[in-house]
Amino acid sequence: MKSLIRTFLCLLTFAPFLAQAQAPKNEEIQVFPSVLKTAEWANFKYMDVLNKAKSGDKKSILDFLEFSSIVDGTEALQHATTCIEIIPFVPDDAYGAVISTLKPKLKTLLLERFTLAQGRTKKEALQKPLMEWAPLTWKALNGELVRCSSCMQEGGLSTSKPGQAKKPNSAESAPAASGTDTGKQ
Repeated sequence: MKSLIRTFLCLLTFAPFLAQAQAPKNEEIQVFPSVLKTAEWANFKYMDVLNKAKSGDKKSILDFLEFSSIVDGTEALQHATTCIEIIPFVPDDAYGAVISTLKPKLKTLLLERFTLAQGRTKKEALQKPLMEWAPLTWKALNGELVRCSSCMQEGGLSTSKPGQAKKPNSAESAPAASGTDTGKQ
C-alpha cells in the first residue's frame, strides 16, 4: 500500500515534466506584439495567415512572405524570425517554390532578413546555415528556380491572378540558339 502511495506521489510530482517531454518540441512559432500591431493597422490577419501558412497553404505562405515588404526596422527582423520558424512545418520544396515566384528585390530582402533573423530565433536548429536545413529555400532565395513536387499533386502553384493569361516561359518558347549565332538581345 505504501509503495502505491509513493508511486502516486511521484507521478503527481513529475507529471508536468513527463507531459512536457512528450509534447513535440518547437511547436510554437515566435510572434511579436509589435508586428501584430502593424498587421492590424495594415488590415492583415496575421495570425490567420500564419496558421494557414504553417499548415502548408501556399497562398498563405505567399501572403505571409509578401507582408515582409510592409514592415521595417525591428519589426522586419521580428517578422523574418517568424518566417524562418514556419519553414520546419512546411515541406522545403513548397516554401522554396513560393519564394521562387517572388520578385528579385523581395527575395534579396528576405535573404538578408532571414540571415539576421537566424541570430534572433531561440531555436538552435534554425541558427545553423539555412543551406543545411532548408536547401531548396536557400536556392530560391538566391534566385534559383525551385519547383514543388508536392504542389504538382495538388494542382500546381499559380502565381497569376484570376482572369490573367499566363505568359509563356521564354526558355520554353524560344528556340535554342546554335553555337554559330551571334545575334544581340
